[in-house]
Amino acid sequence: MKKVRISQRVIFYKYAQIEISVPDTIQEIDLHEYLLQNEDIHFCLENNLIKSNYYFGFGLDKYGMCEKDWEVETRYDLLDENDDPTCGGHL
Repeated sequence: MKKVRISQRVIFYKYAQIEISVPDTIQEIDLHEYLLQNEDIHFCLENNLIKSNYYFGFGLDKYGMCEKDWEVETRYDLLDENDDPTCGGHL
């Protein structure tokens, strides 16, 4: 008899998001640094992630997630009055 090993790898991901209000005094150019320095934001996001469900797949191209080689991807998007992103980037 020959021995055969059959393997399978299945990818699941979790996704969480929060919306916050940022003071009008924070300029777009300073938004990235403001978000990095605010620990409450990251704590709240982590709590939402813990509570979120698993989804089948890689989670790419959902809400701007595009870094296929990253194990964790965090980004921000500045929203206009219609909740459409006007600018953003990775944290």
